[in-house]
Amino acid sequence: MKTIIVGSDLQLGMEFNAQLLARDIPLVSISGADAALDSMKLLLNALRVHQPMFVVNLLTRELFASGDPVQYKRAQQVTKNLAKACRSQGIVLIHLSDDAIFAGRKSGAYRERDKPDGKTALAKHMLKAESYVCRRALKHIVLRTGPVISSVGDNLFTKVFDRLRLGQHLQMSDDKICPTPASDVARVAVAMILQIGCGAEHWGVYHSACGDPASLYNFAEAIIATASQYGHVRREDVRLEQREAEGQHIILNCHKIFSTFGIKQRNWRQSLPVMIAEYAG
Repeated sequence: MKTIIVGSDLQLGMEFNAQLLARDIPLVSISGADAALDSMKLLLNALRVHQPMFVVNLLTRELFASGDPVQYKRAQQVTKNLAKACRSQGIVLIHLSDDAIFAGRKSGAYRERDKPDGKTALAKHMLKAESYVCRRALKHIVLRTGPVISSVGDNLFTKVFDRLRLGQHLQMSDDKICPTPASDVARVAVAMILQIGCGAEHWGVYHSACGDPASLYNFAEAIIATASQYGHVRREDVRLEQREAEGQHIILNCHKIFSTFGIKQRNWRQSLPVMIAEYAG
């Protein structure tokens, strides 16, 4: 079940590396800057040398999140190269995507069969990459998650925590999201790898996010409640303001991944103490 992690130097990459090693799954790490990703010849050669059963693409999602048109272009090219190369070698491609493909106007939770309705450039590029993987890689898993939070890198958790700790004025709306720790994304993907490695062939698109959807305001409140217990945030210094929802509730229905792989959702709040301790030092 040897696995290649594309984007091993990213926040998600470190979690994947740790969880694969913990299960004694052989892995090969490829950083996001590796030139092999931009050349079909070099990429095919790398796959022939390492002979993995799985390739996990974390890089495309990260490049899209940058908001840089140049990075958008590279993200699409890397996606195409990986899909073609995996197809030619019979390798399983696991492609990480994002709930940003949805606009958040649906009254309930989004299912995999719902038509993506996001209108932003990010949504359109992400959907294009997903479509390419589904059409070109015969053995593929597209895993859409909620906003990934982690003690590493630039993400919703670190942005909110920094402003709270500095006592800066922070406005958070009542729009609901499904915060998902990087460790949980890795947990879910590794569980799928283990089952596919044992013969399960359930290709397609899956949603994975933590349970207990929360408004952005409640997310900030949860950070305050946990961080104040350990002295990392002083409640009297907090300047948090609740803002009315704008009708952008993005909640993912995760029934399909449970019914297919038996993977249960976890509560994101359970990860906050460790995340805060790691980030606050």
